[in-house]
Amino acid sequence: MRLNITAAIHLFSDAQLEHLLQNALTVLRQTPFRVQGTDEFCDHLRAYGCQVDSEQVRFPQAVIDKVMARCAEAKRAALEALRAQGGKPEQPGTKVSMFTHGQALHICDLETNQLRPATELDLATWCHAADSLDIPTRAHPTFIPTDVPVSAADFHAFATIILNSRQPHRVSVYSARMLPFFIEAATIATGSLDAVKRDPVFATKAWVTSPFMIDRENIDIGMEARRRLGTPITFGHMPVAAASTPVSVAGALVQNTAESLALSAMRLAIDNLPQGITGSAAVMDMKHGFPRQLGPDMFLHSLAGQEMNDYLYHGYSTVRGFGYTGTGAATVSTQSVCEKALGVAFGAATGARDFGIGCLAFSDVGSPVHLILDRELVGFVEHLLRDVSIDDEHIGLNNIIETVPTGGRYMENLHTAQFFREECWLPSLIDYRAFMAWASNPSDMIADARKKARNLFSGATNHCPLSDDQQRAIRKLMQDADAAARG
Repeated sequence: MRLNITAAIHLFSDAQLEHLLQNALTVLRQTPFRVQGTDEFCDHLRAYGCQVDSEQVRFPQAVIDKVMARCAEAKRAALEALRAQGGKPEQPGTKVSMFTHGQALHICDLETNQLRPATELDLATWCHAADSLDIPTRAHPTFIPTDVPVSAADFHAFATIILNSRQPHRVSVYSARMLPFFIEAATIATGSLDAVKRDPVFATKAWVTSPFMIDRENIDIGMEARRRLGTPITFGHMPVAAASTPVSVAGALVQNTAESLALSAMRLAIDNLPQGITGSAAVMDMKHGFPRQLGPDMFLHSLAGQEMNDYLYHGYSTVRGFGYTGTGAATVSTQSVCEKALGVAFGAATGARDFGIGCLAFSDVGSPVHLILDRELVGFVEHLLRDVSIDDEHIGLNNIIETVPTGGRYMENLHTAQFFREECWLPSLIDYRAFMAWASNPSDMIADARKKARNLFSGATNHCPLSDDQQRAIRKLMQDADAAARG
């Protein structure tokens, strides 16, 4: 038996989503997309029916019809698959996992709790710690080192991870000049170019500058990766409500849907693949004038994007888990712990089972101490969703019959000794001692997390499996990348 705590959350009805969609299509018909494309890129768009005039790309009705037909095709396939599995959407499982994330230029120092620029050594020790904690994936490198040439910093992050981890992990390519170095390093680490083509690990998205703009650097990255690795072009965009979109949930969703459908037209033109709908990725904090990725307003914007994507591509509501355990706090503090706890709890309730850990300041700061704190919070969810067995051994009927006449003496019997580690949550940081016991030897959760982080980061070993020759080859690539960046 397992606890089912997935909340059914909805914002818009289908009729309301259709109304918003029609407004988005009006925007798409009337608004050109500025694209600093290569000749090859633009030729694909023209062949698909787009109107390309210098950097302006327009989407005639015939193109919009083809895009919407692909949406309808995807929806039909999703609904058929749903009927085949009994008409019930897949529910989130009970397996809970964690990942590290962020692309921070700063670290919240383990000892001082102050910010300082992140270095290559910080990233290396972070890799050692993540492997020691058996964290299986890394959505981003956490740190982009600042003690290397800026134009080669993305490659330095990738190479540092390879040299200090069990396996390569994801880093986004932000400089077209660095792409060949990414490919070569991944080839050295995996053993062949074919292995890299099957799973490049590094990300080569063409990032959009909302609203409706893609610059040449991003086109070059996406198209060159497509040419060299055979990876389909993929667009990414992170609209900020009240800055690069309207402030309202409805207005932002209309613009974001139009932008997403325009990207879908371009992706269909190049690789015959659709692009999903992206909601706002942040909101402008009108109190401080800074984008943030948390708060009830941000949740509504994110939910709106997911609902429009489901409406167009699935025809039913998919699991809407929000596993981003972020905080606006830049250092370890009461605010950071409070926001992280809210994020984990709300995420678990909405179906999230994979949680990002270790970042502060909306992923712009990495924190060794919060890596430990966040792991404790996720441990709460792990225990909450564990299997609850009702077999004879767990019931312990004879144990109950024998113990009840003696009073509340279950602390003394074998059944308790056998199962308490399985049944009881035993946190390493949260202190549940009685008040007087705590008062005689006070503890502090953050201070205890700092001690654990200190031991972990000072003692974690490098699990890199590469030979000395492979490591030398990658370090040589780092030197060559620096020279290319300076040239």
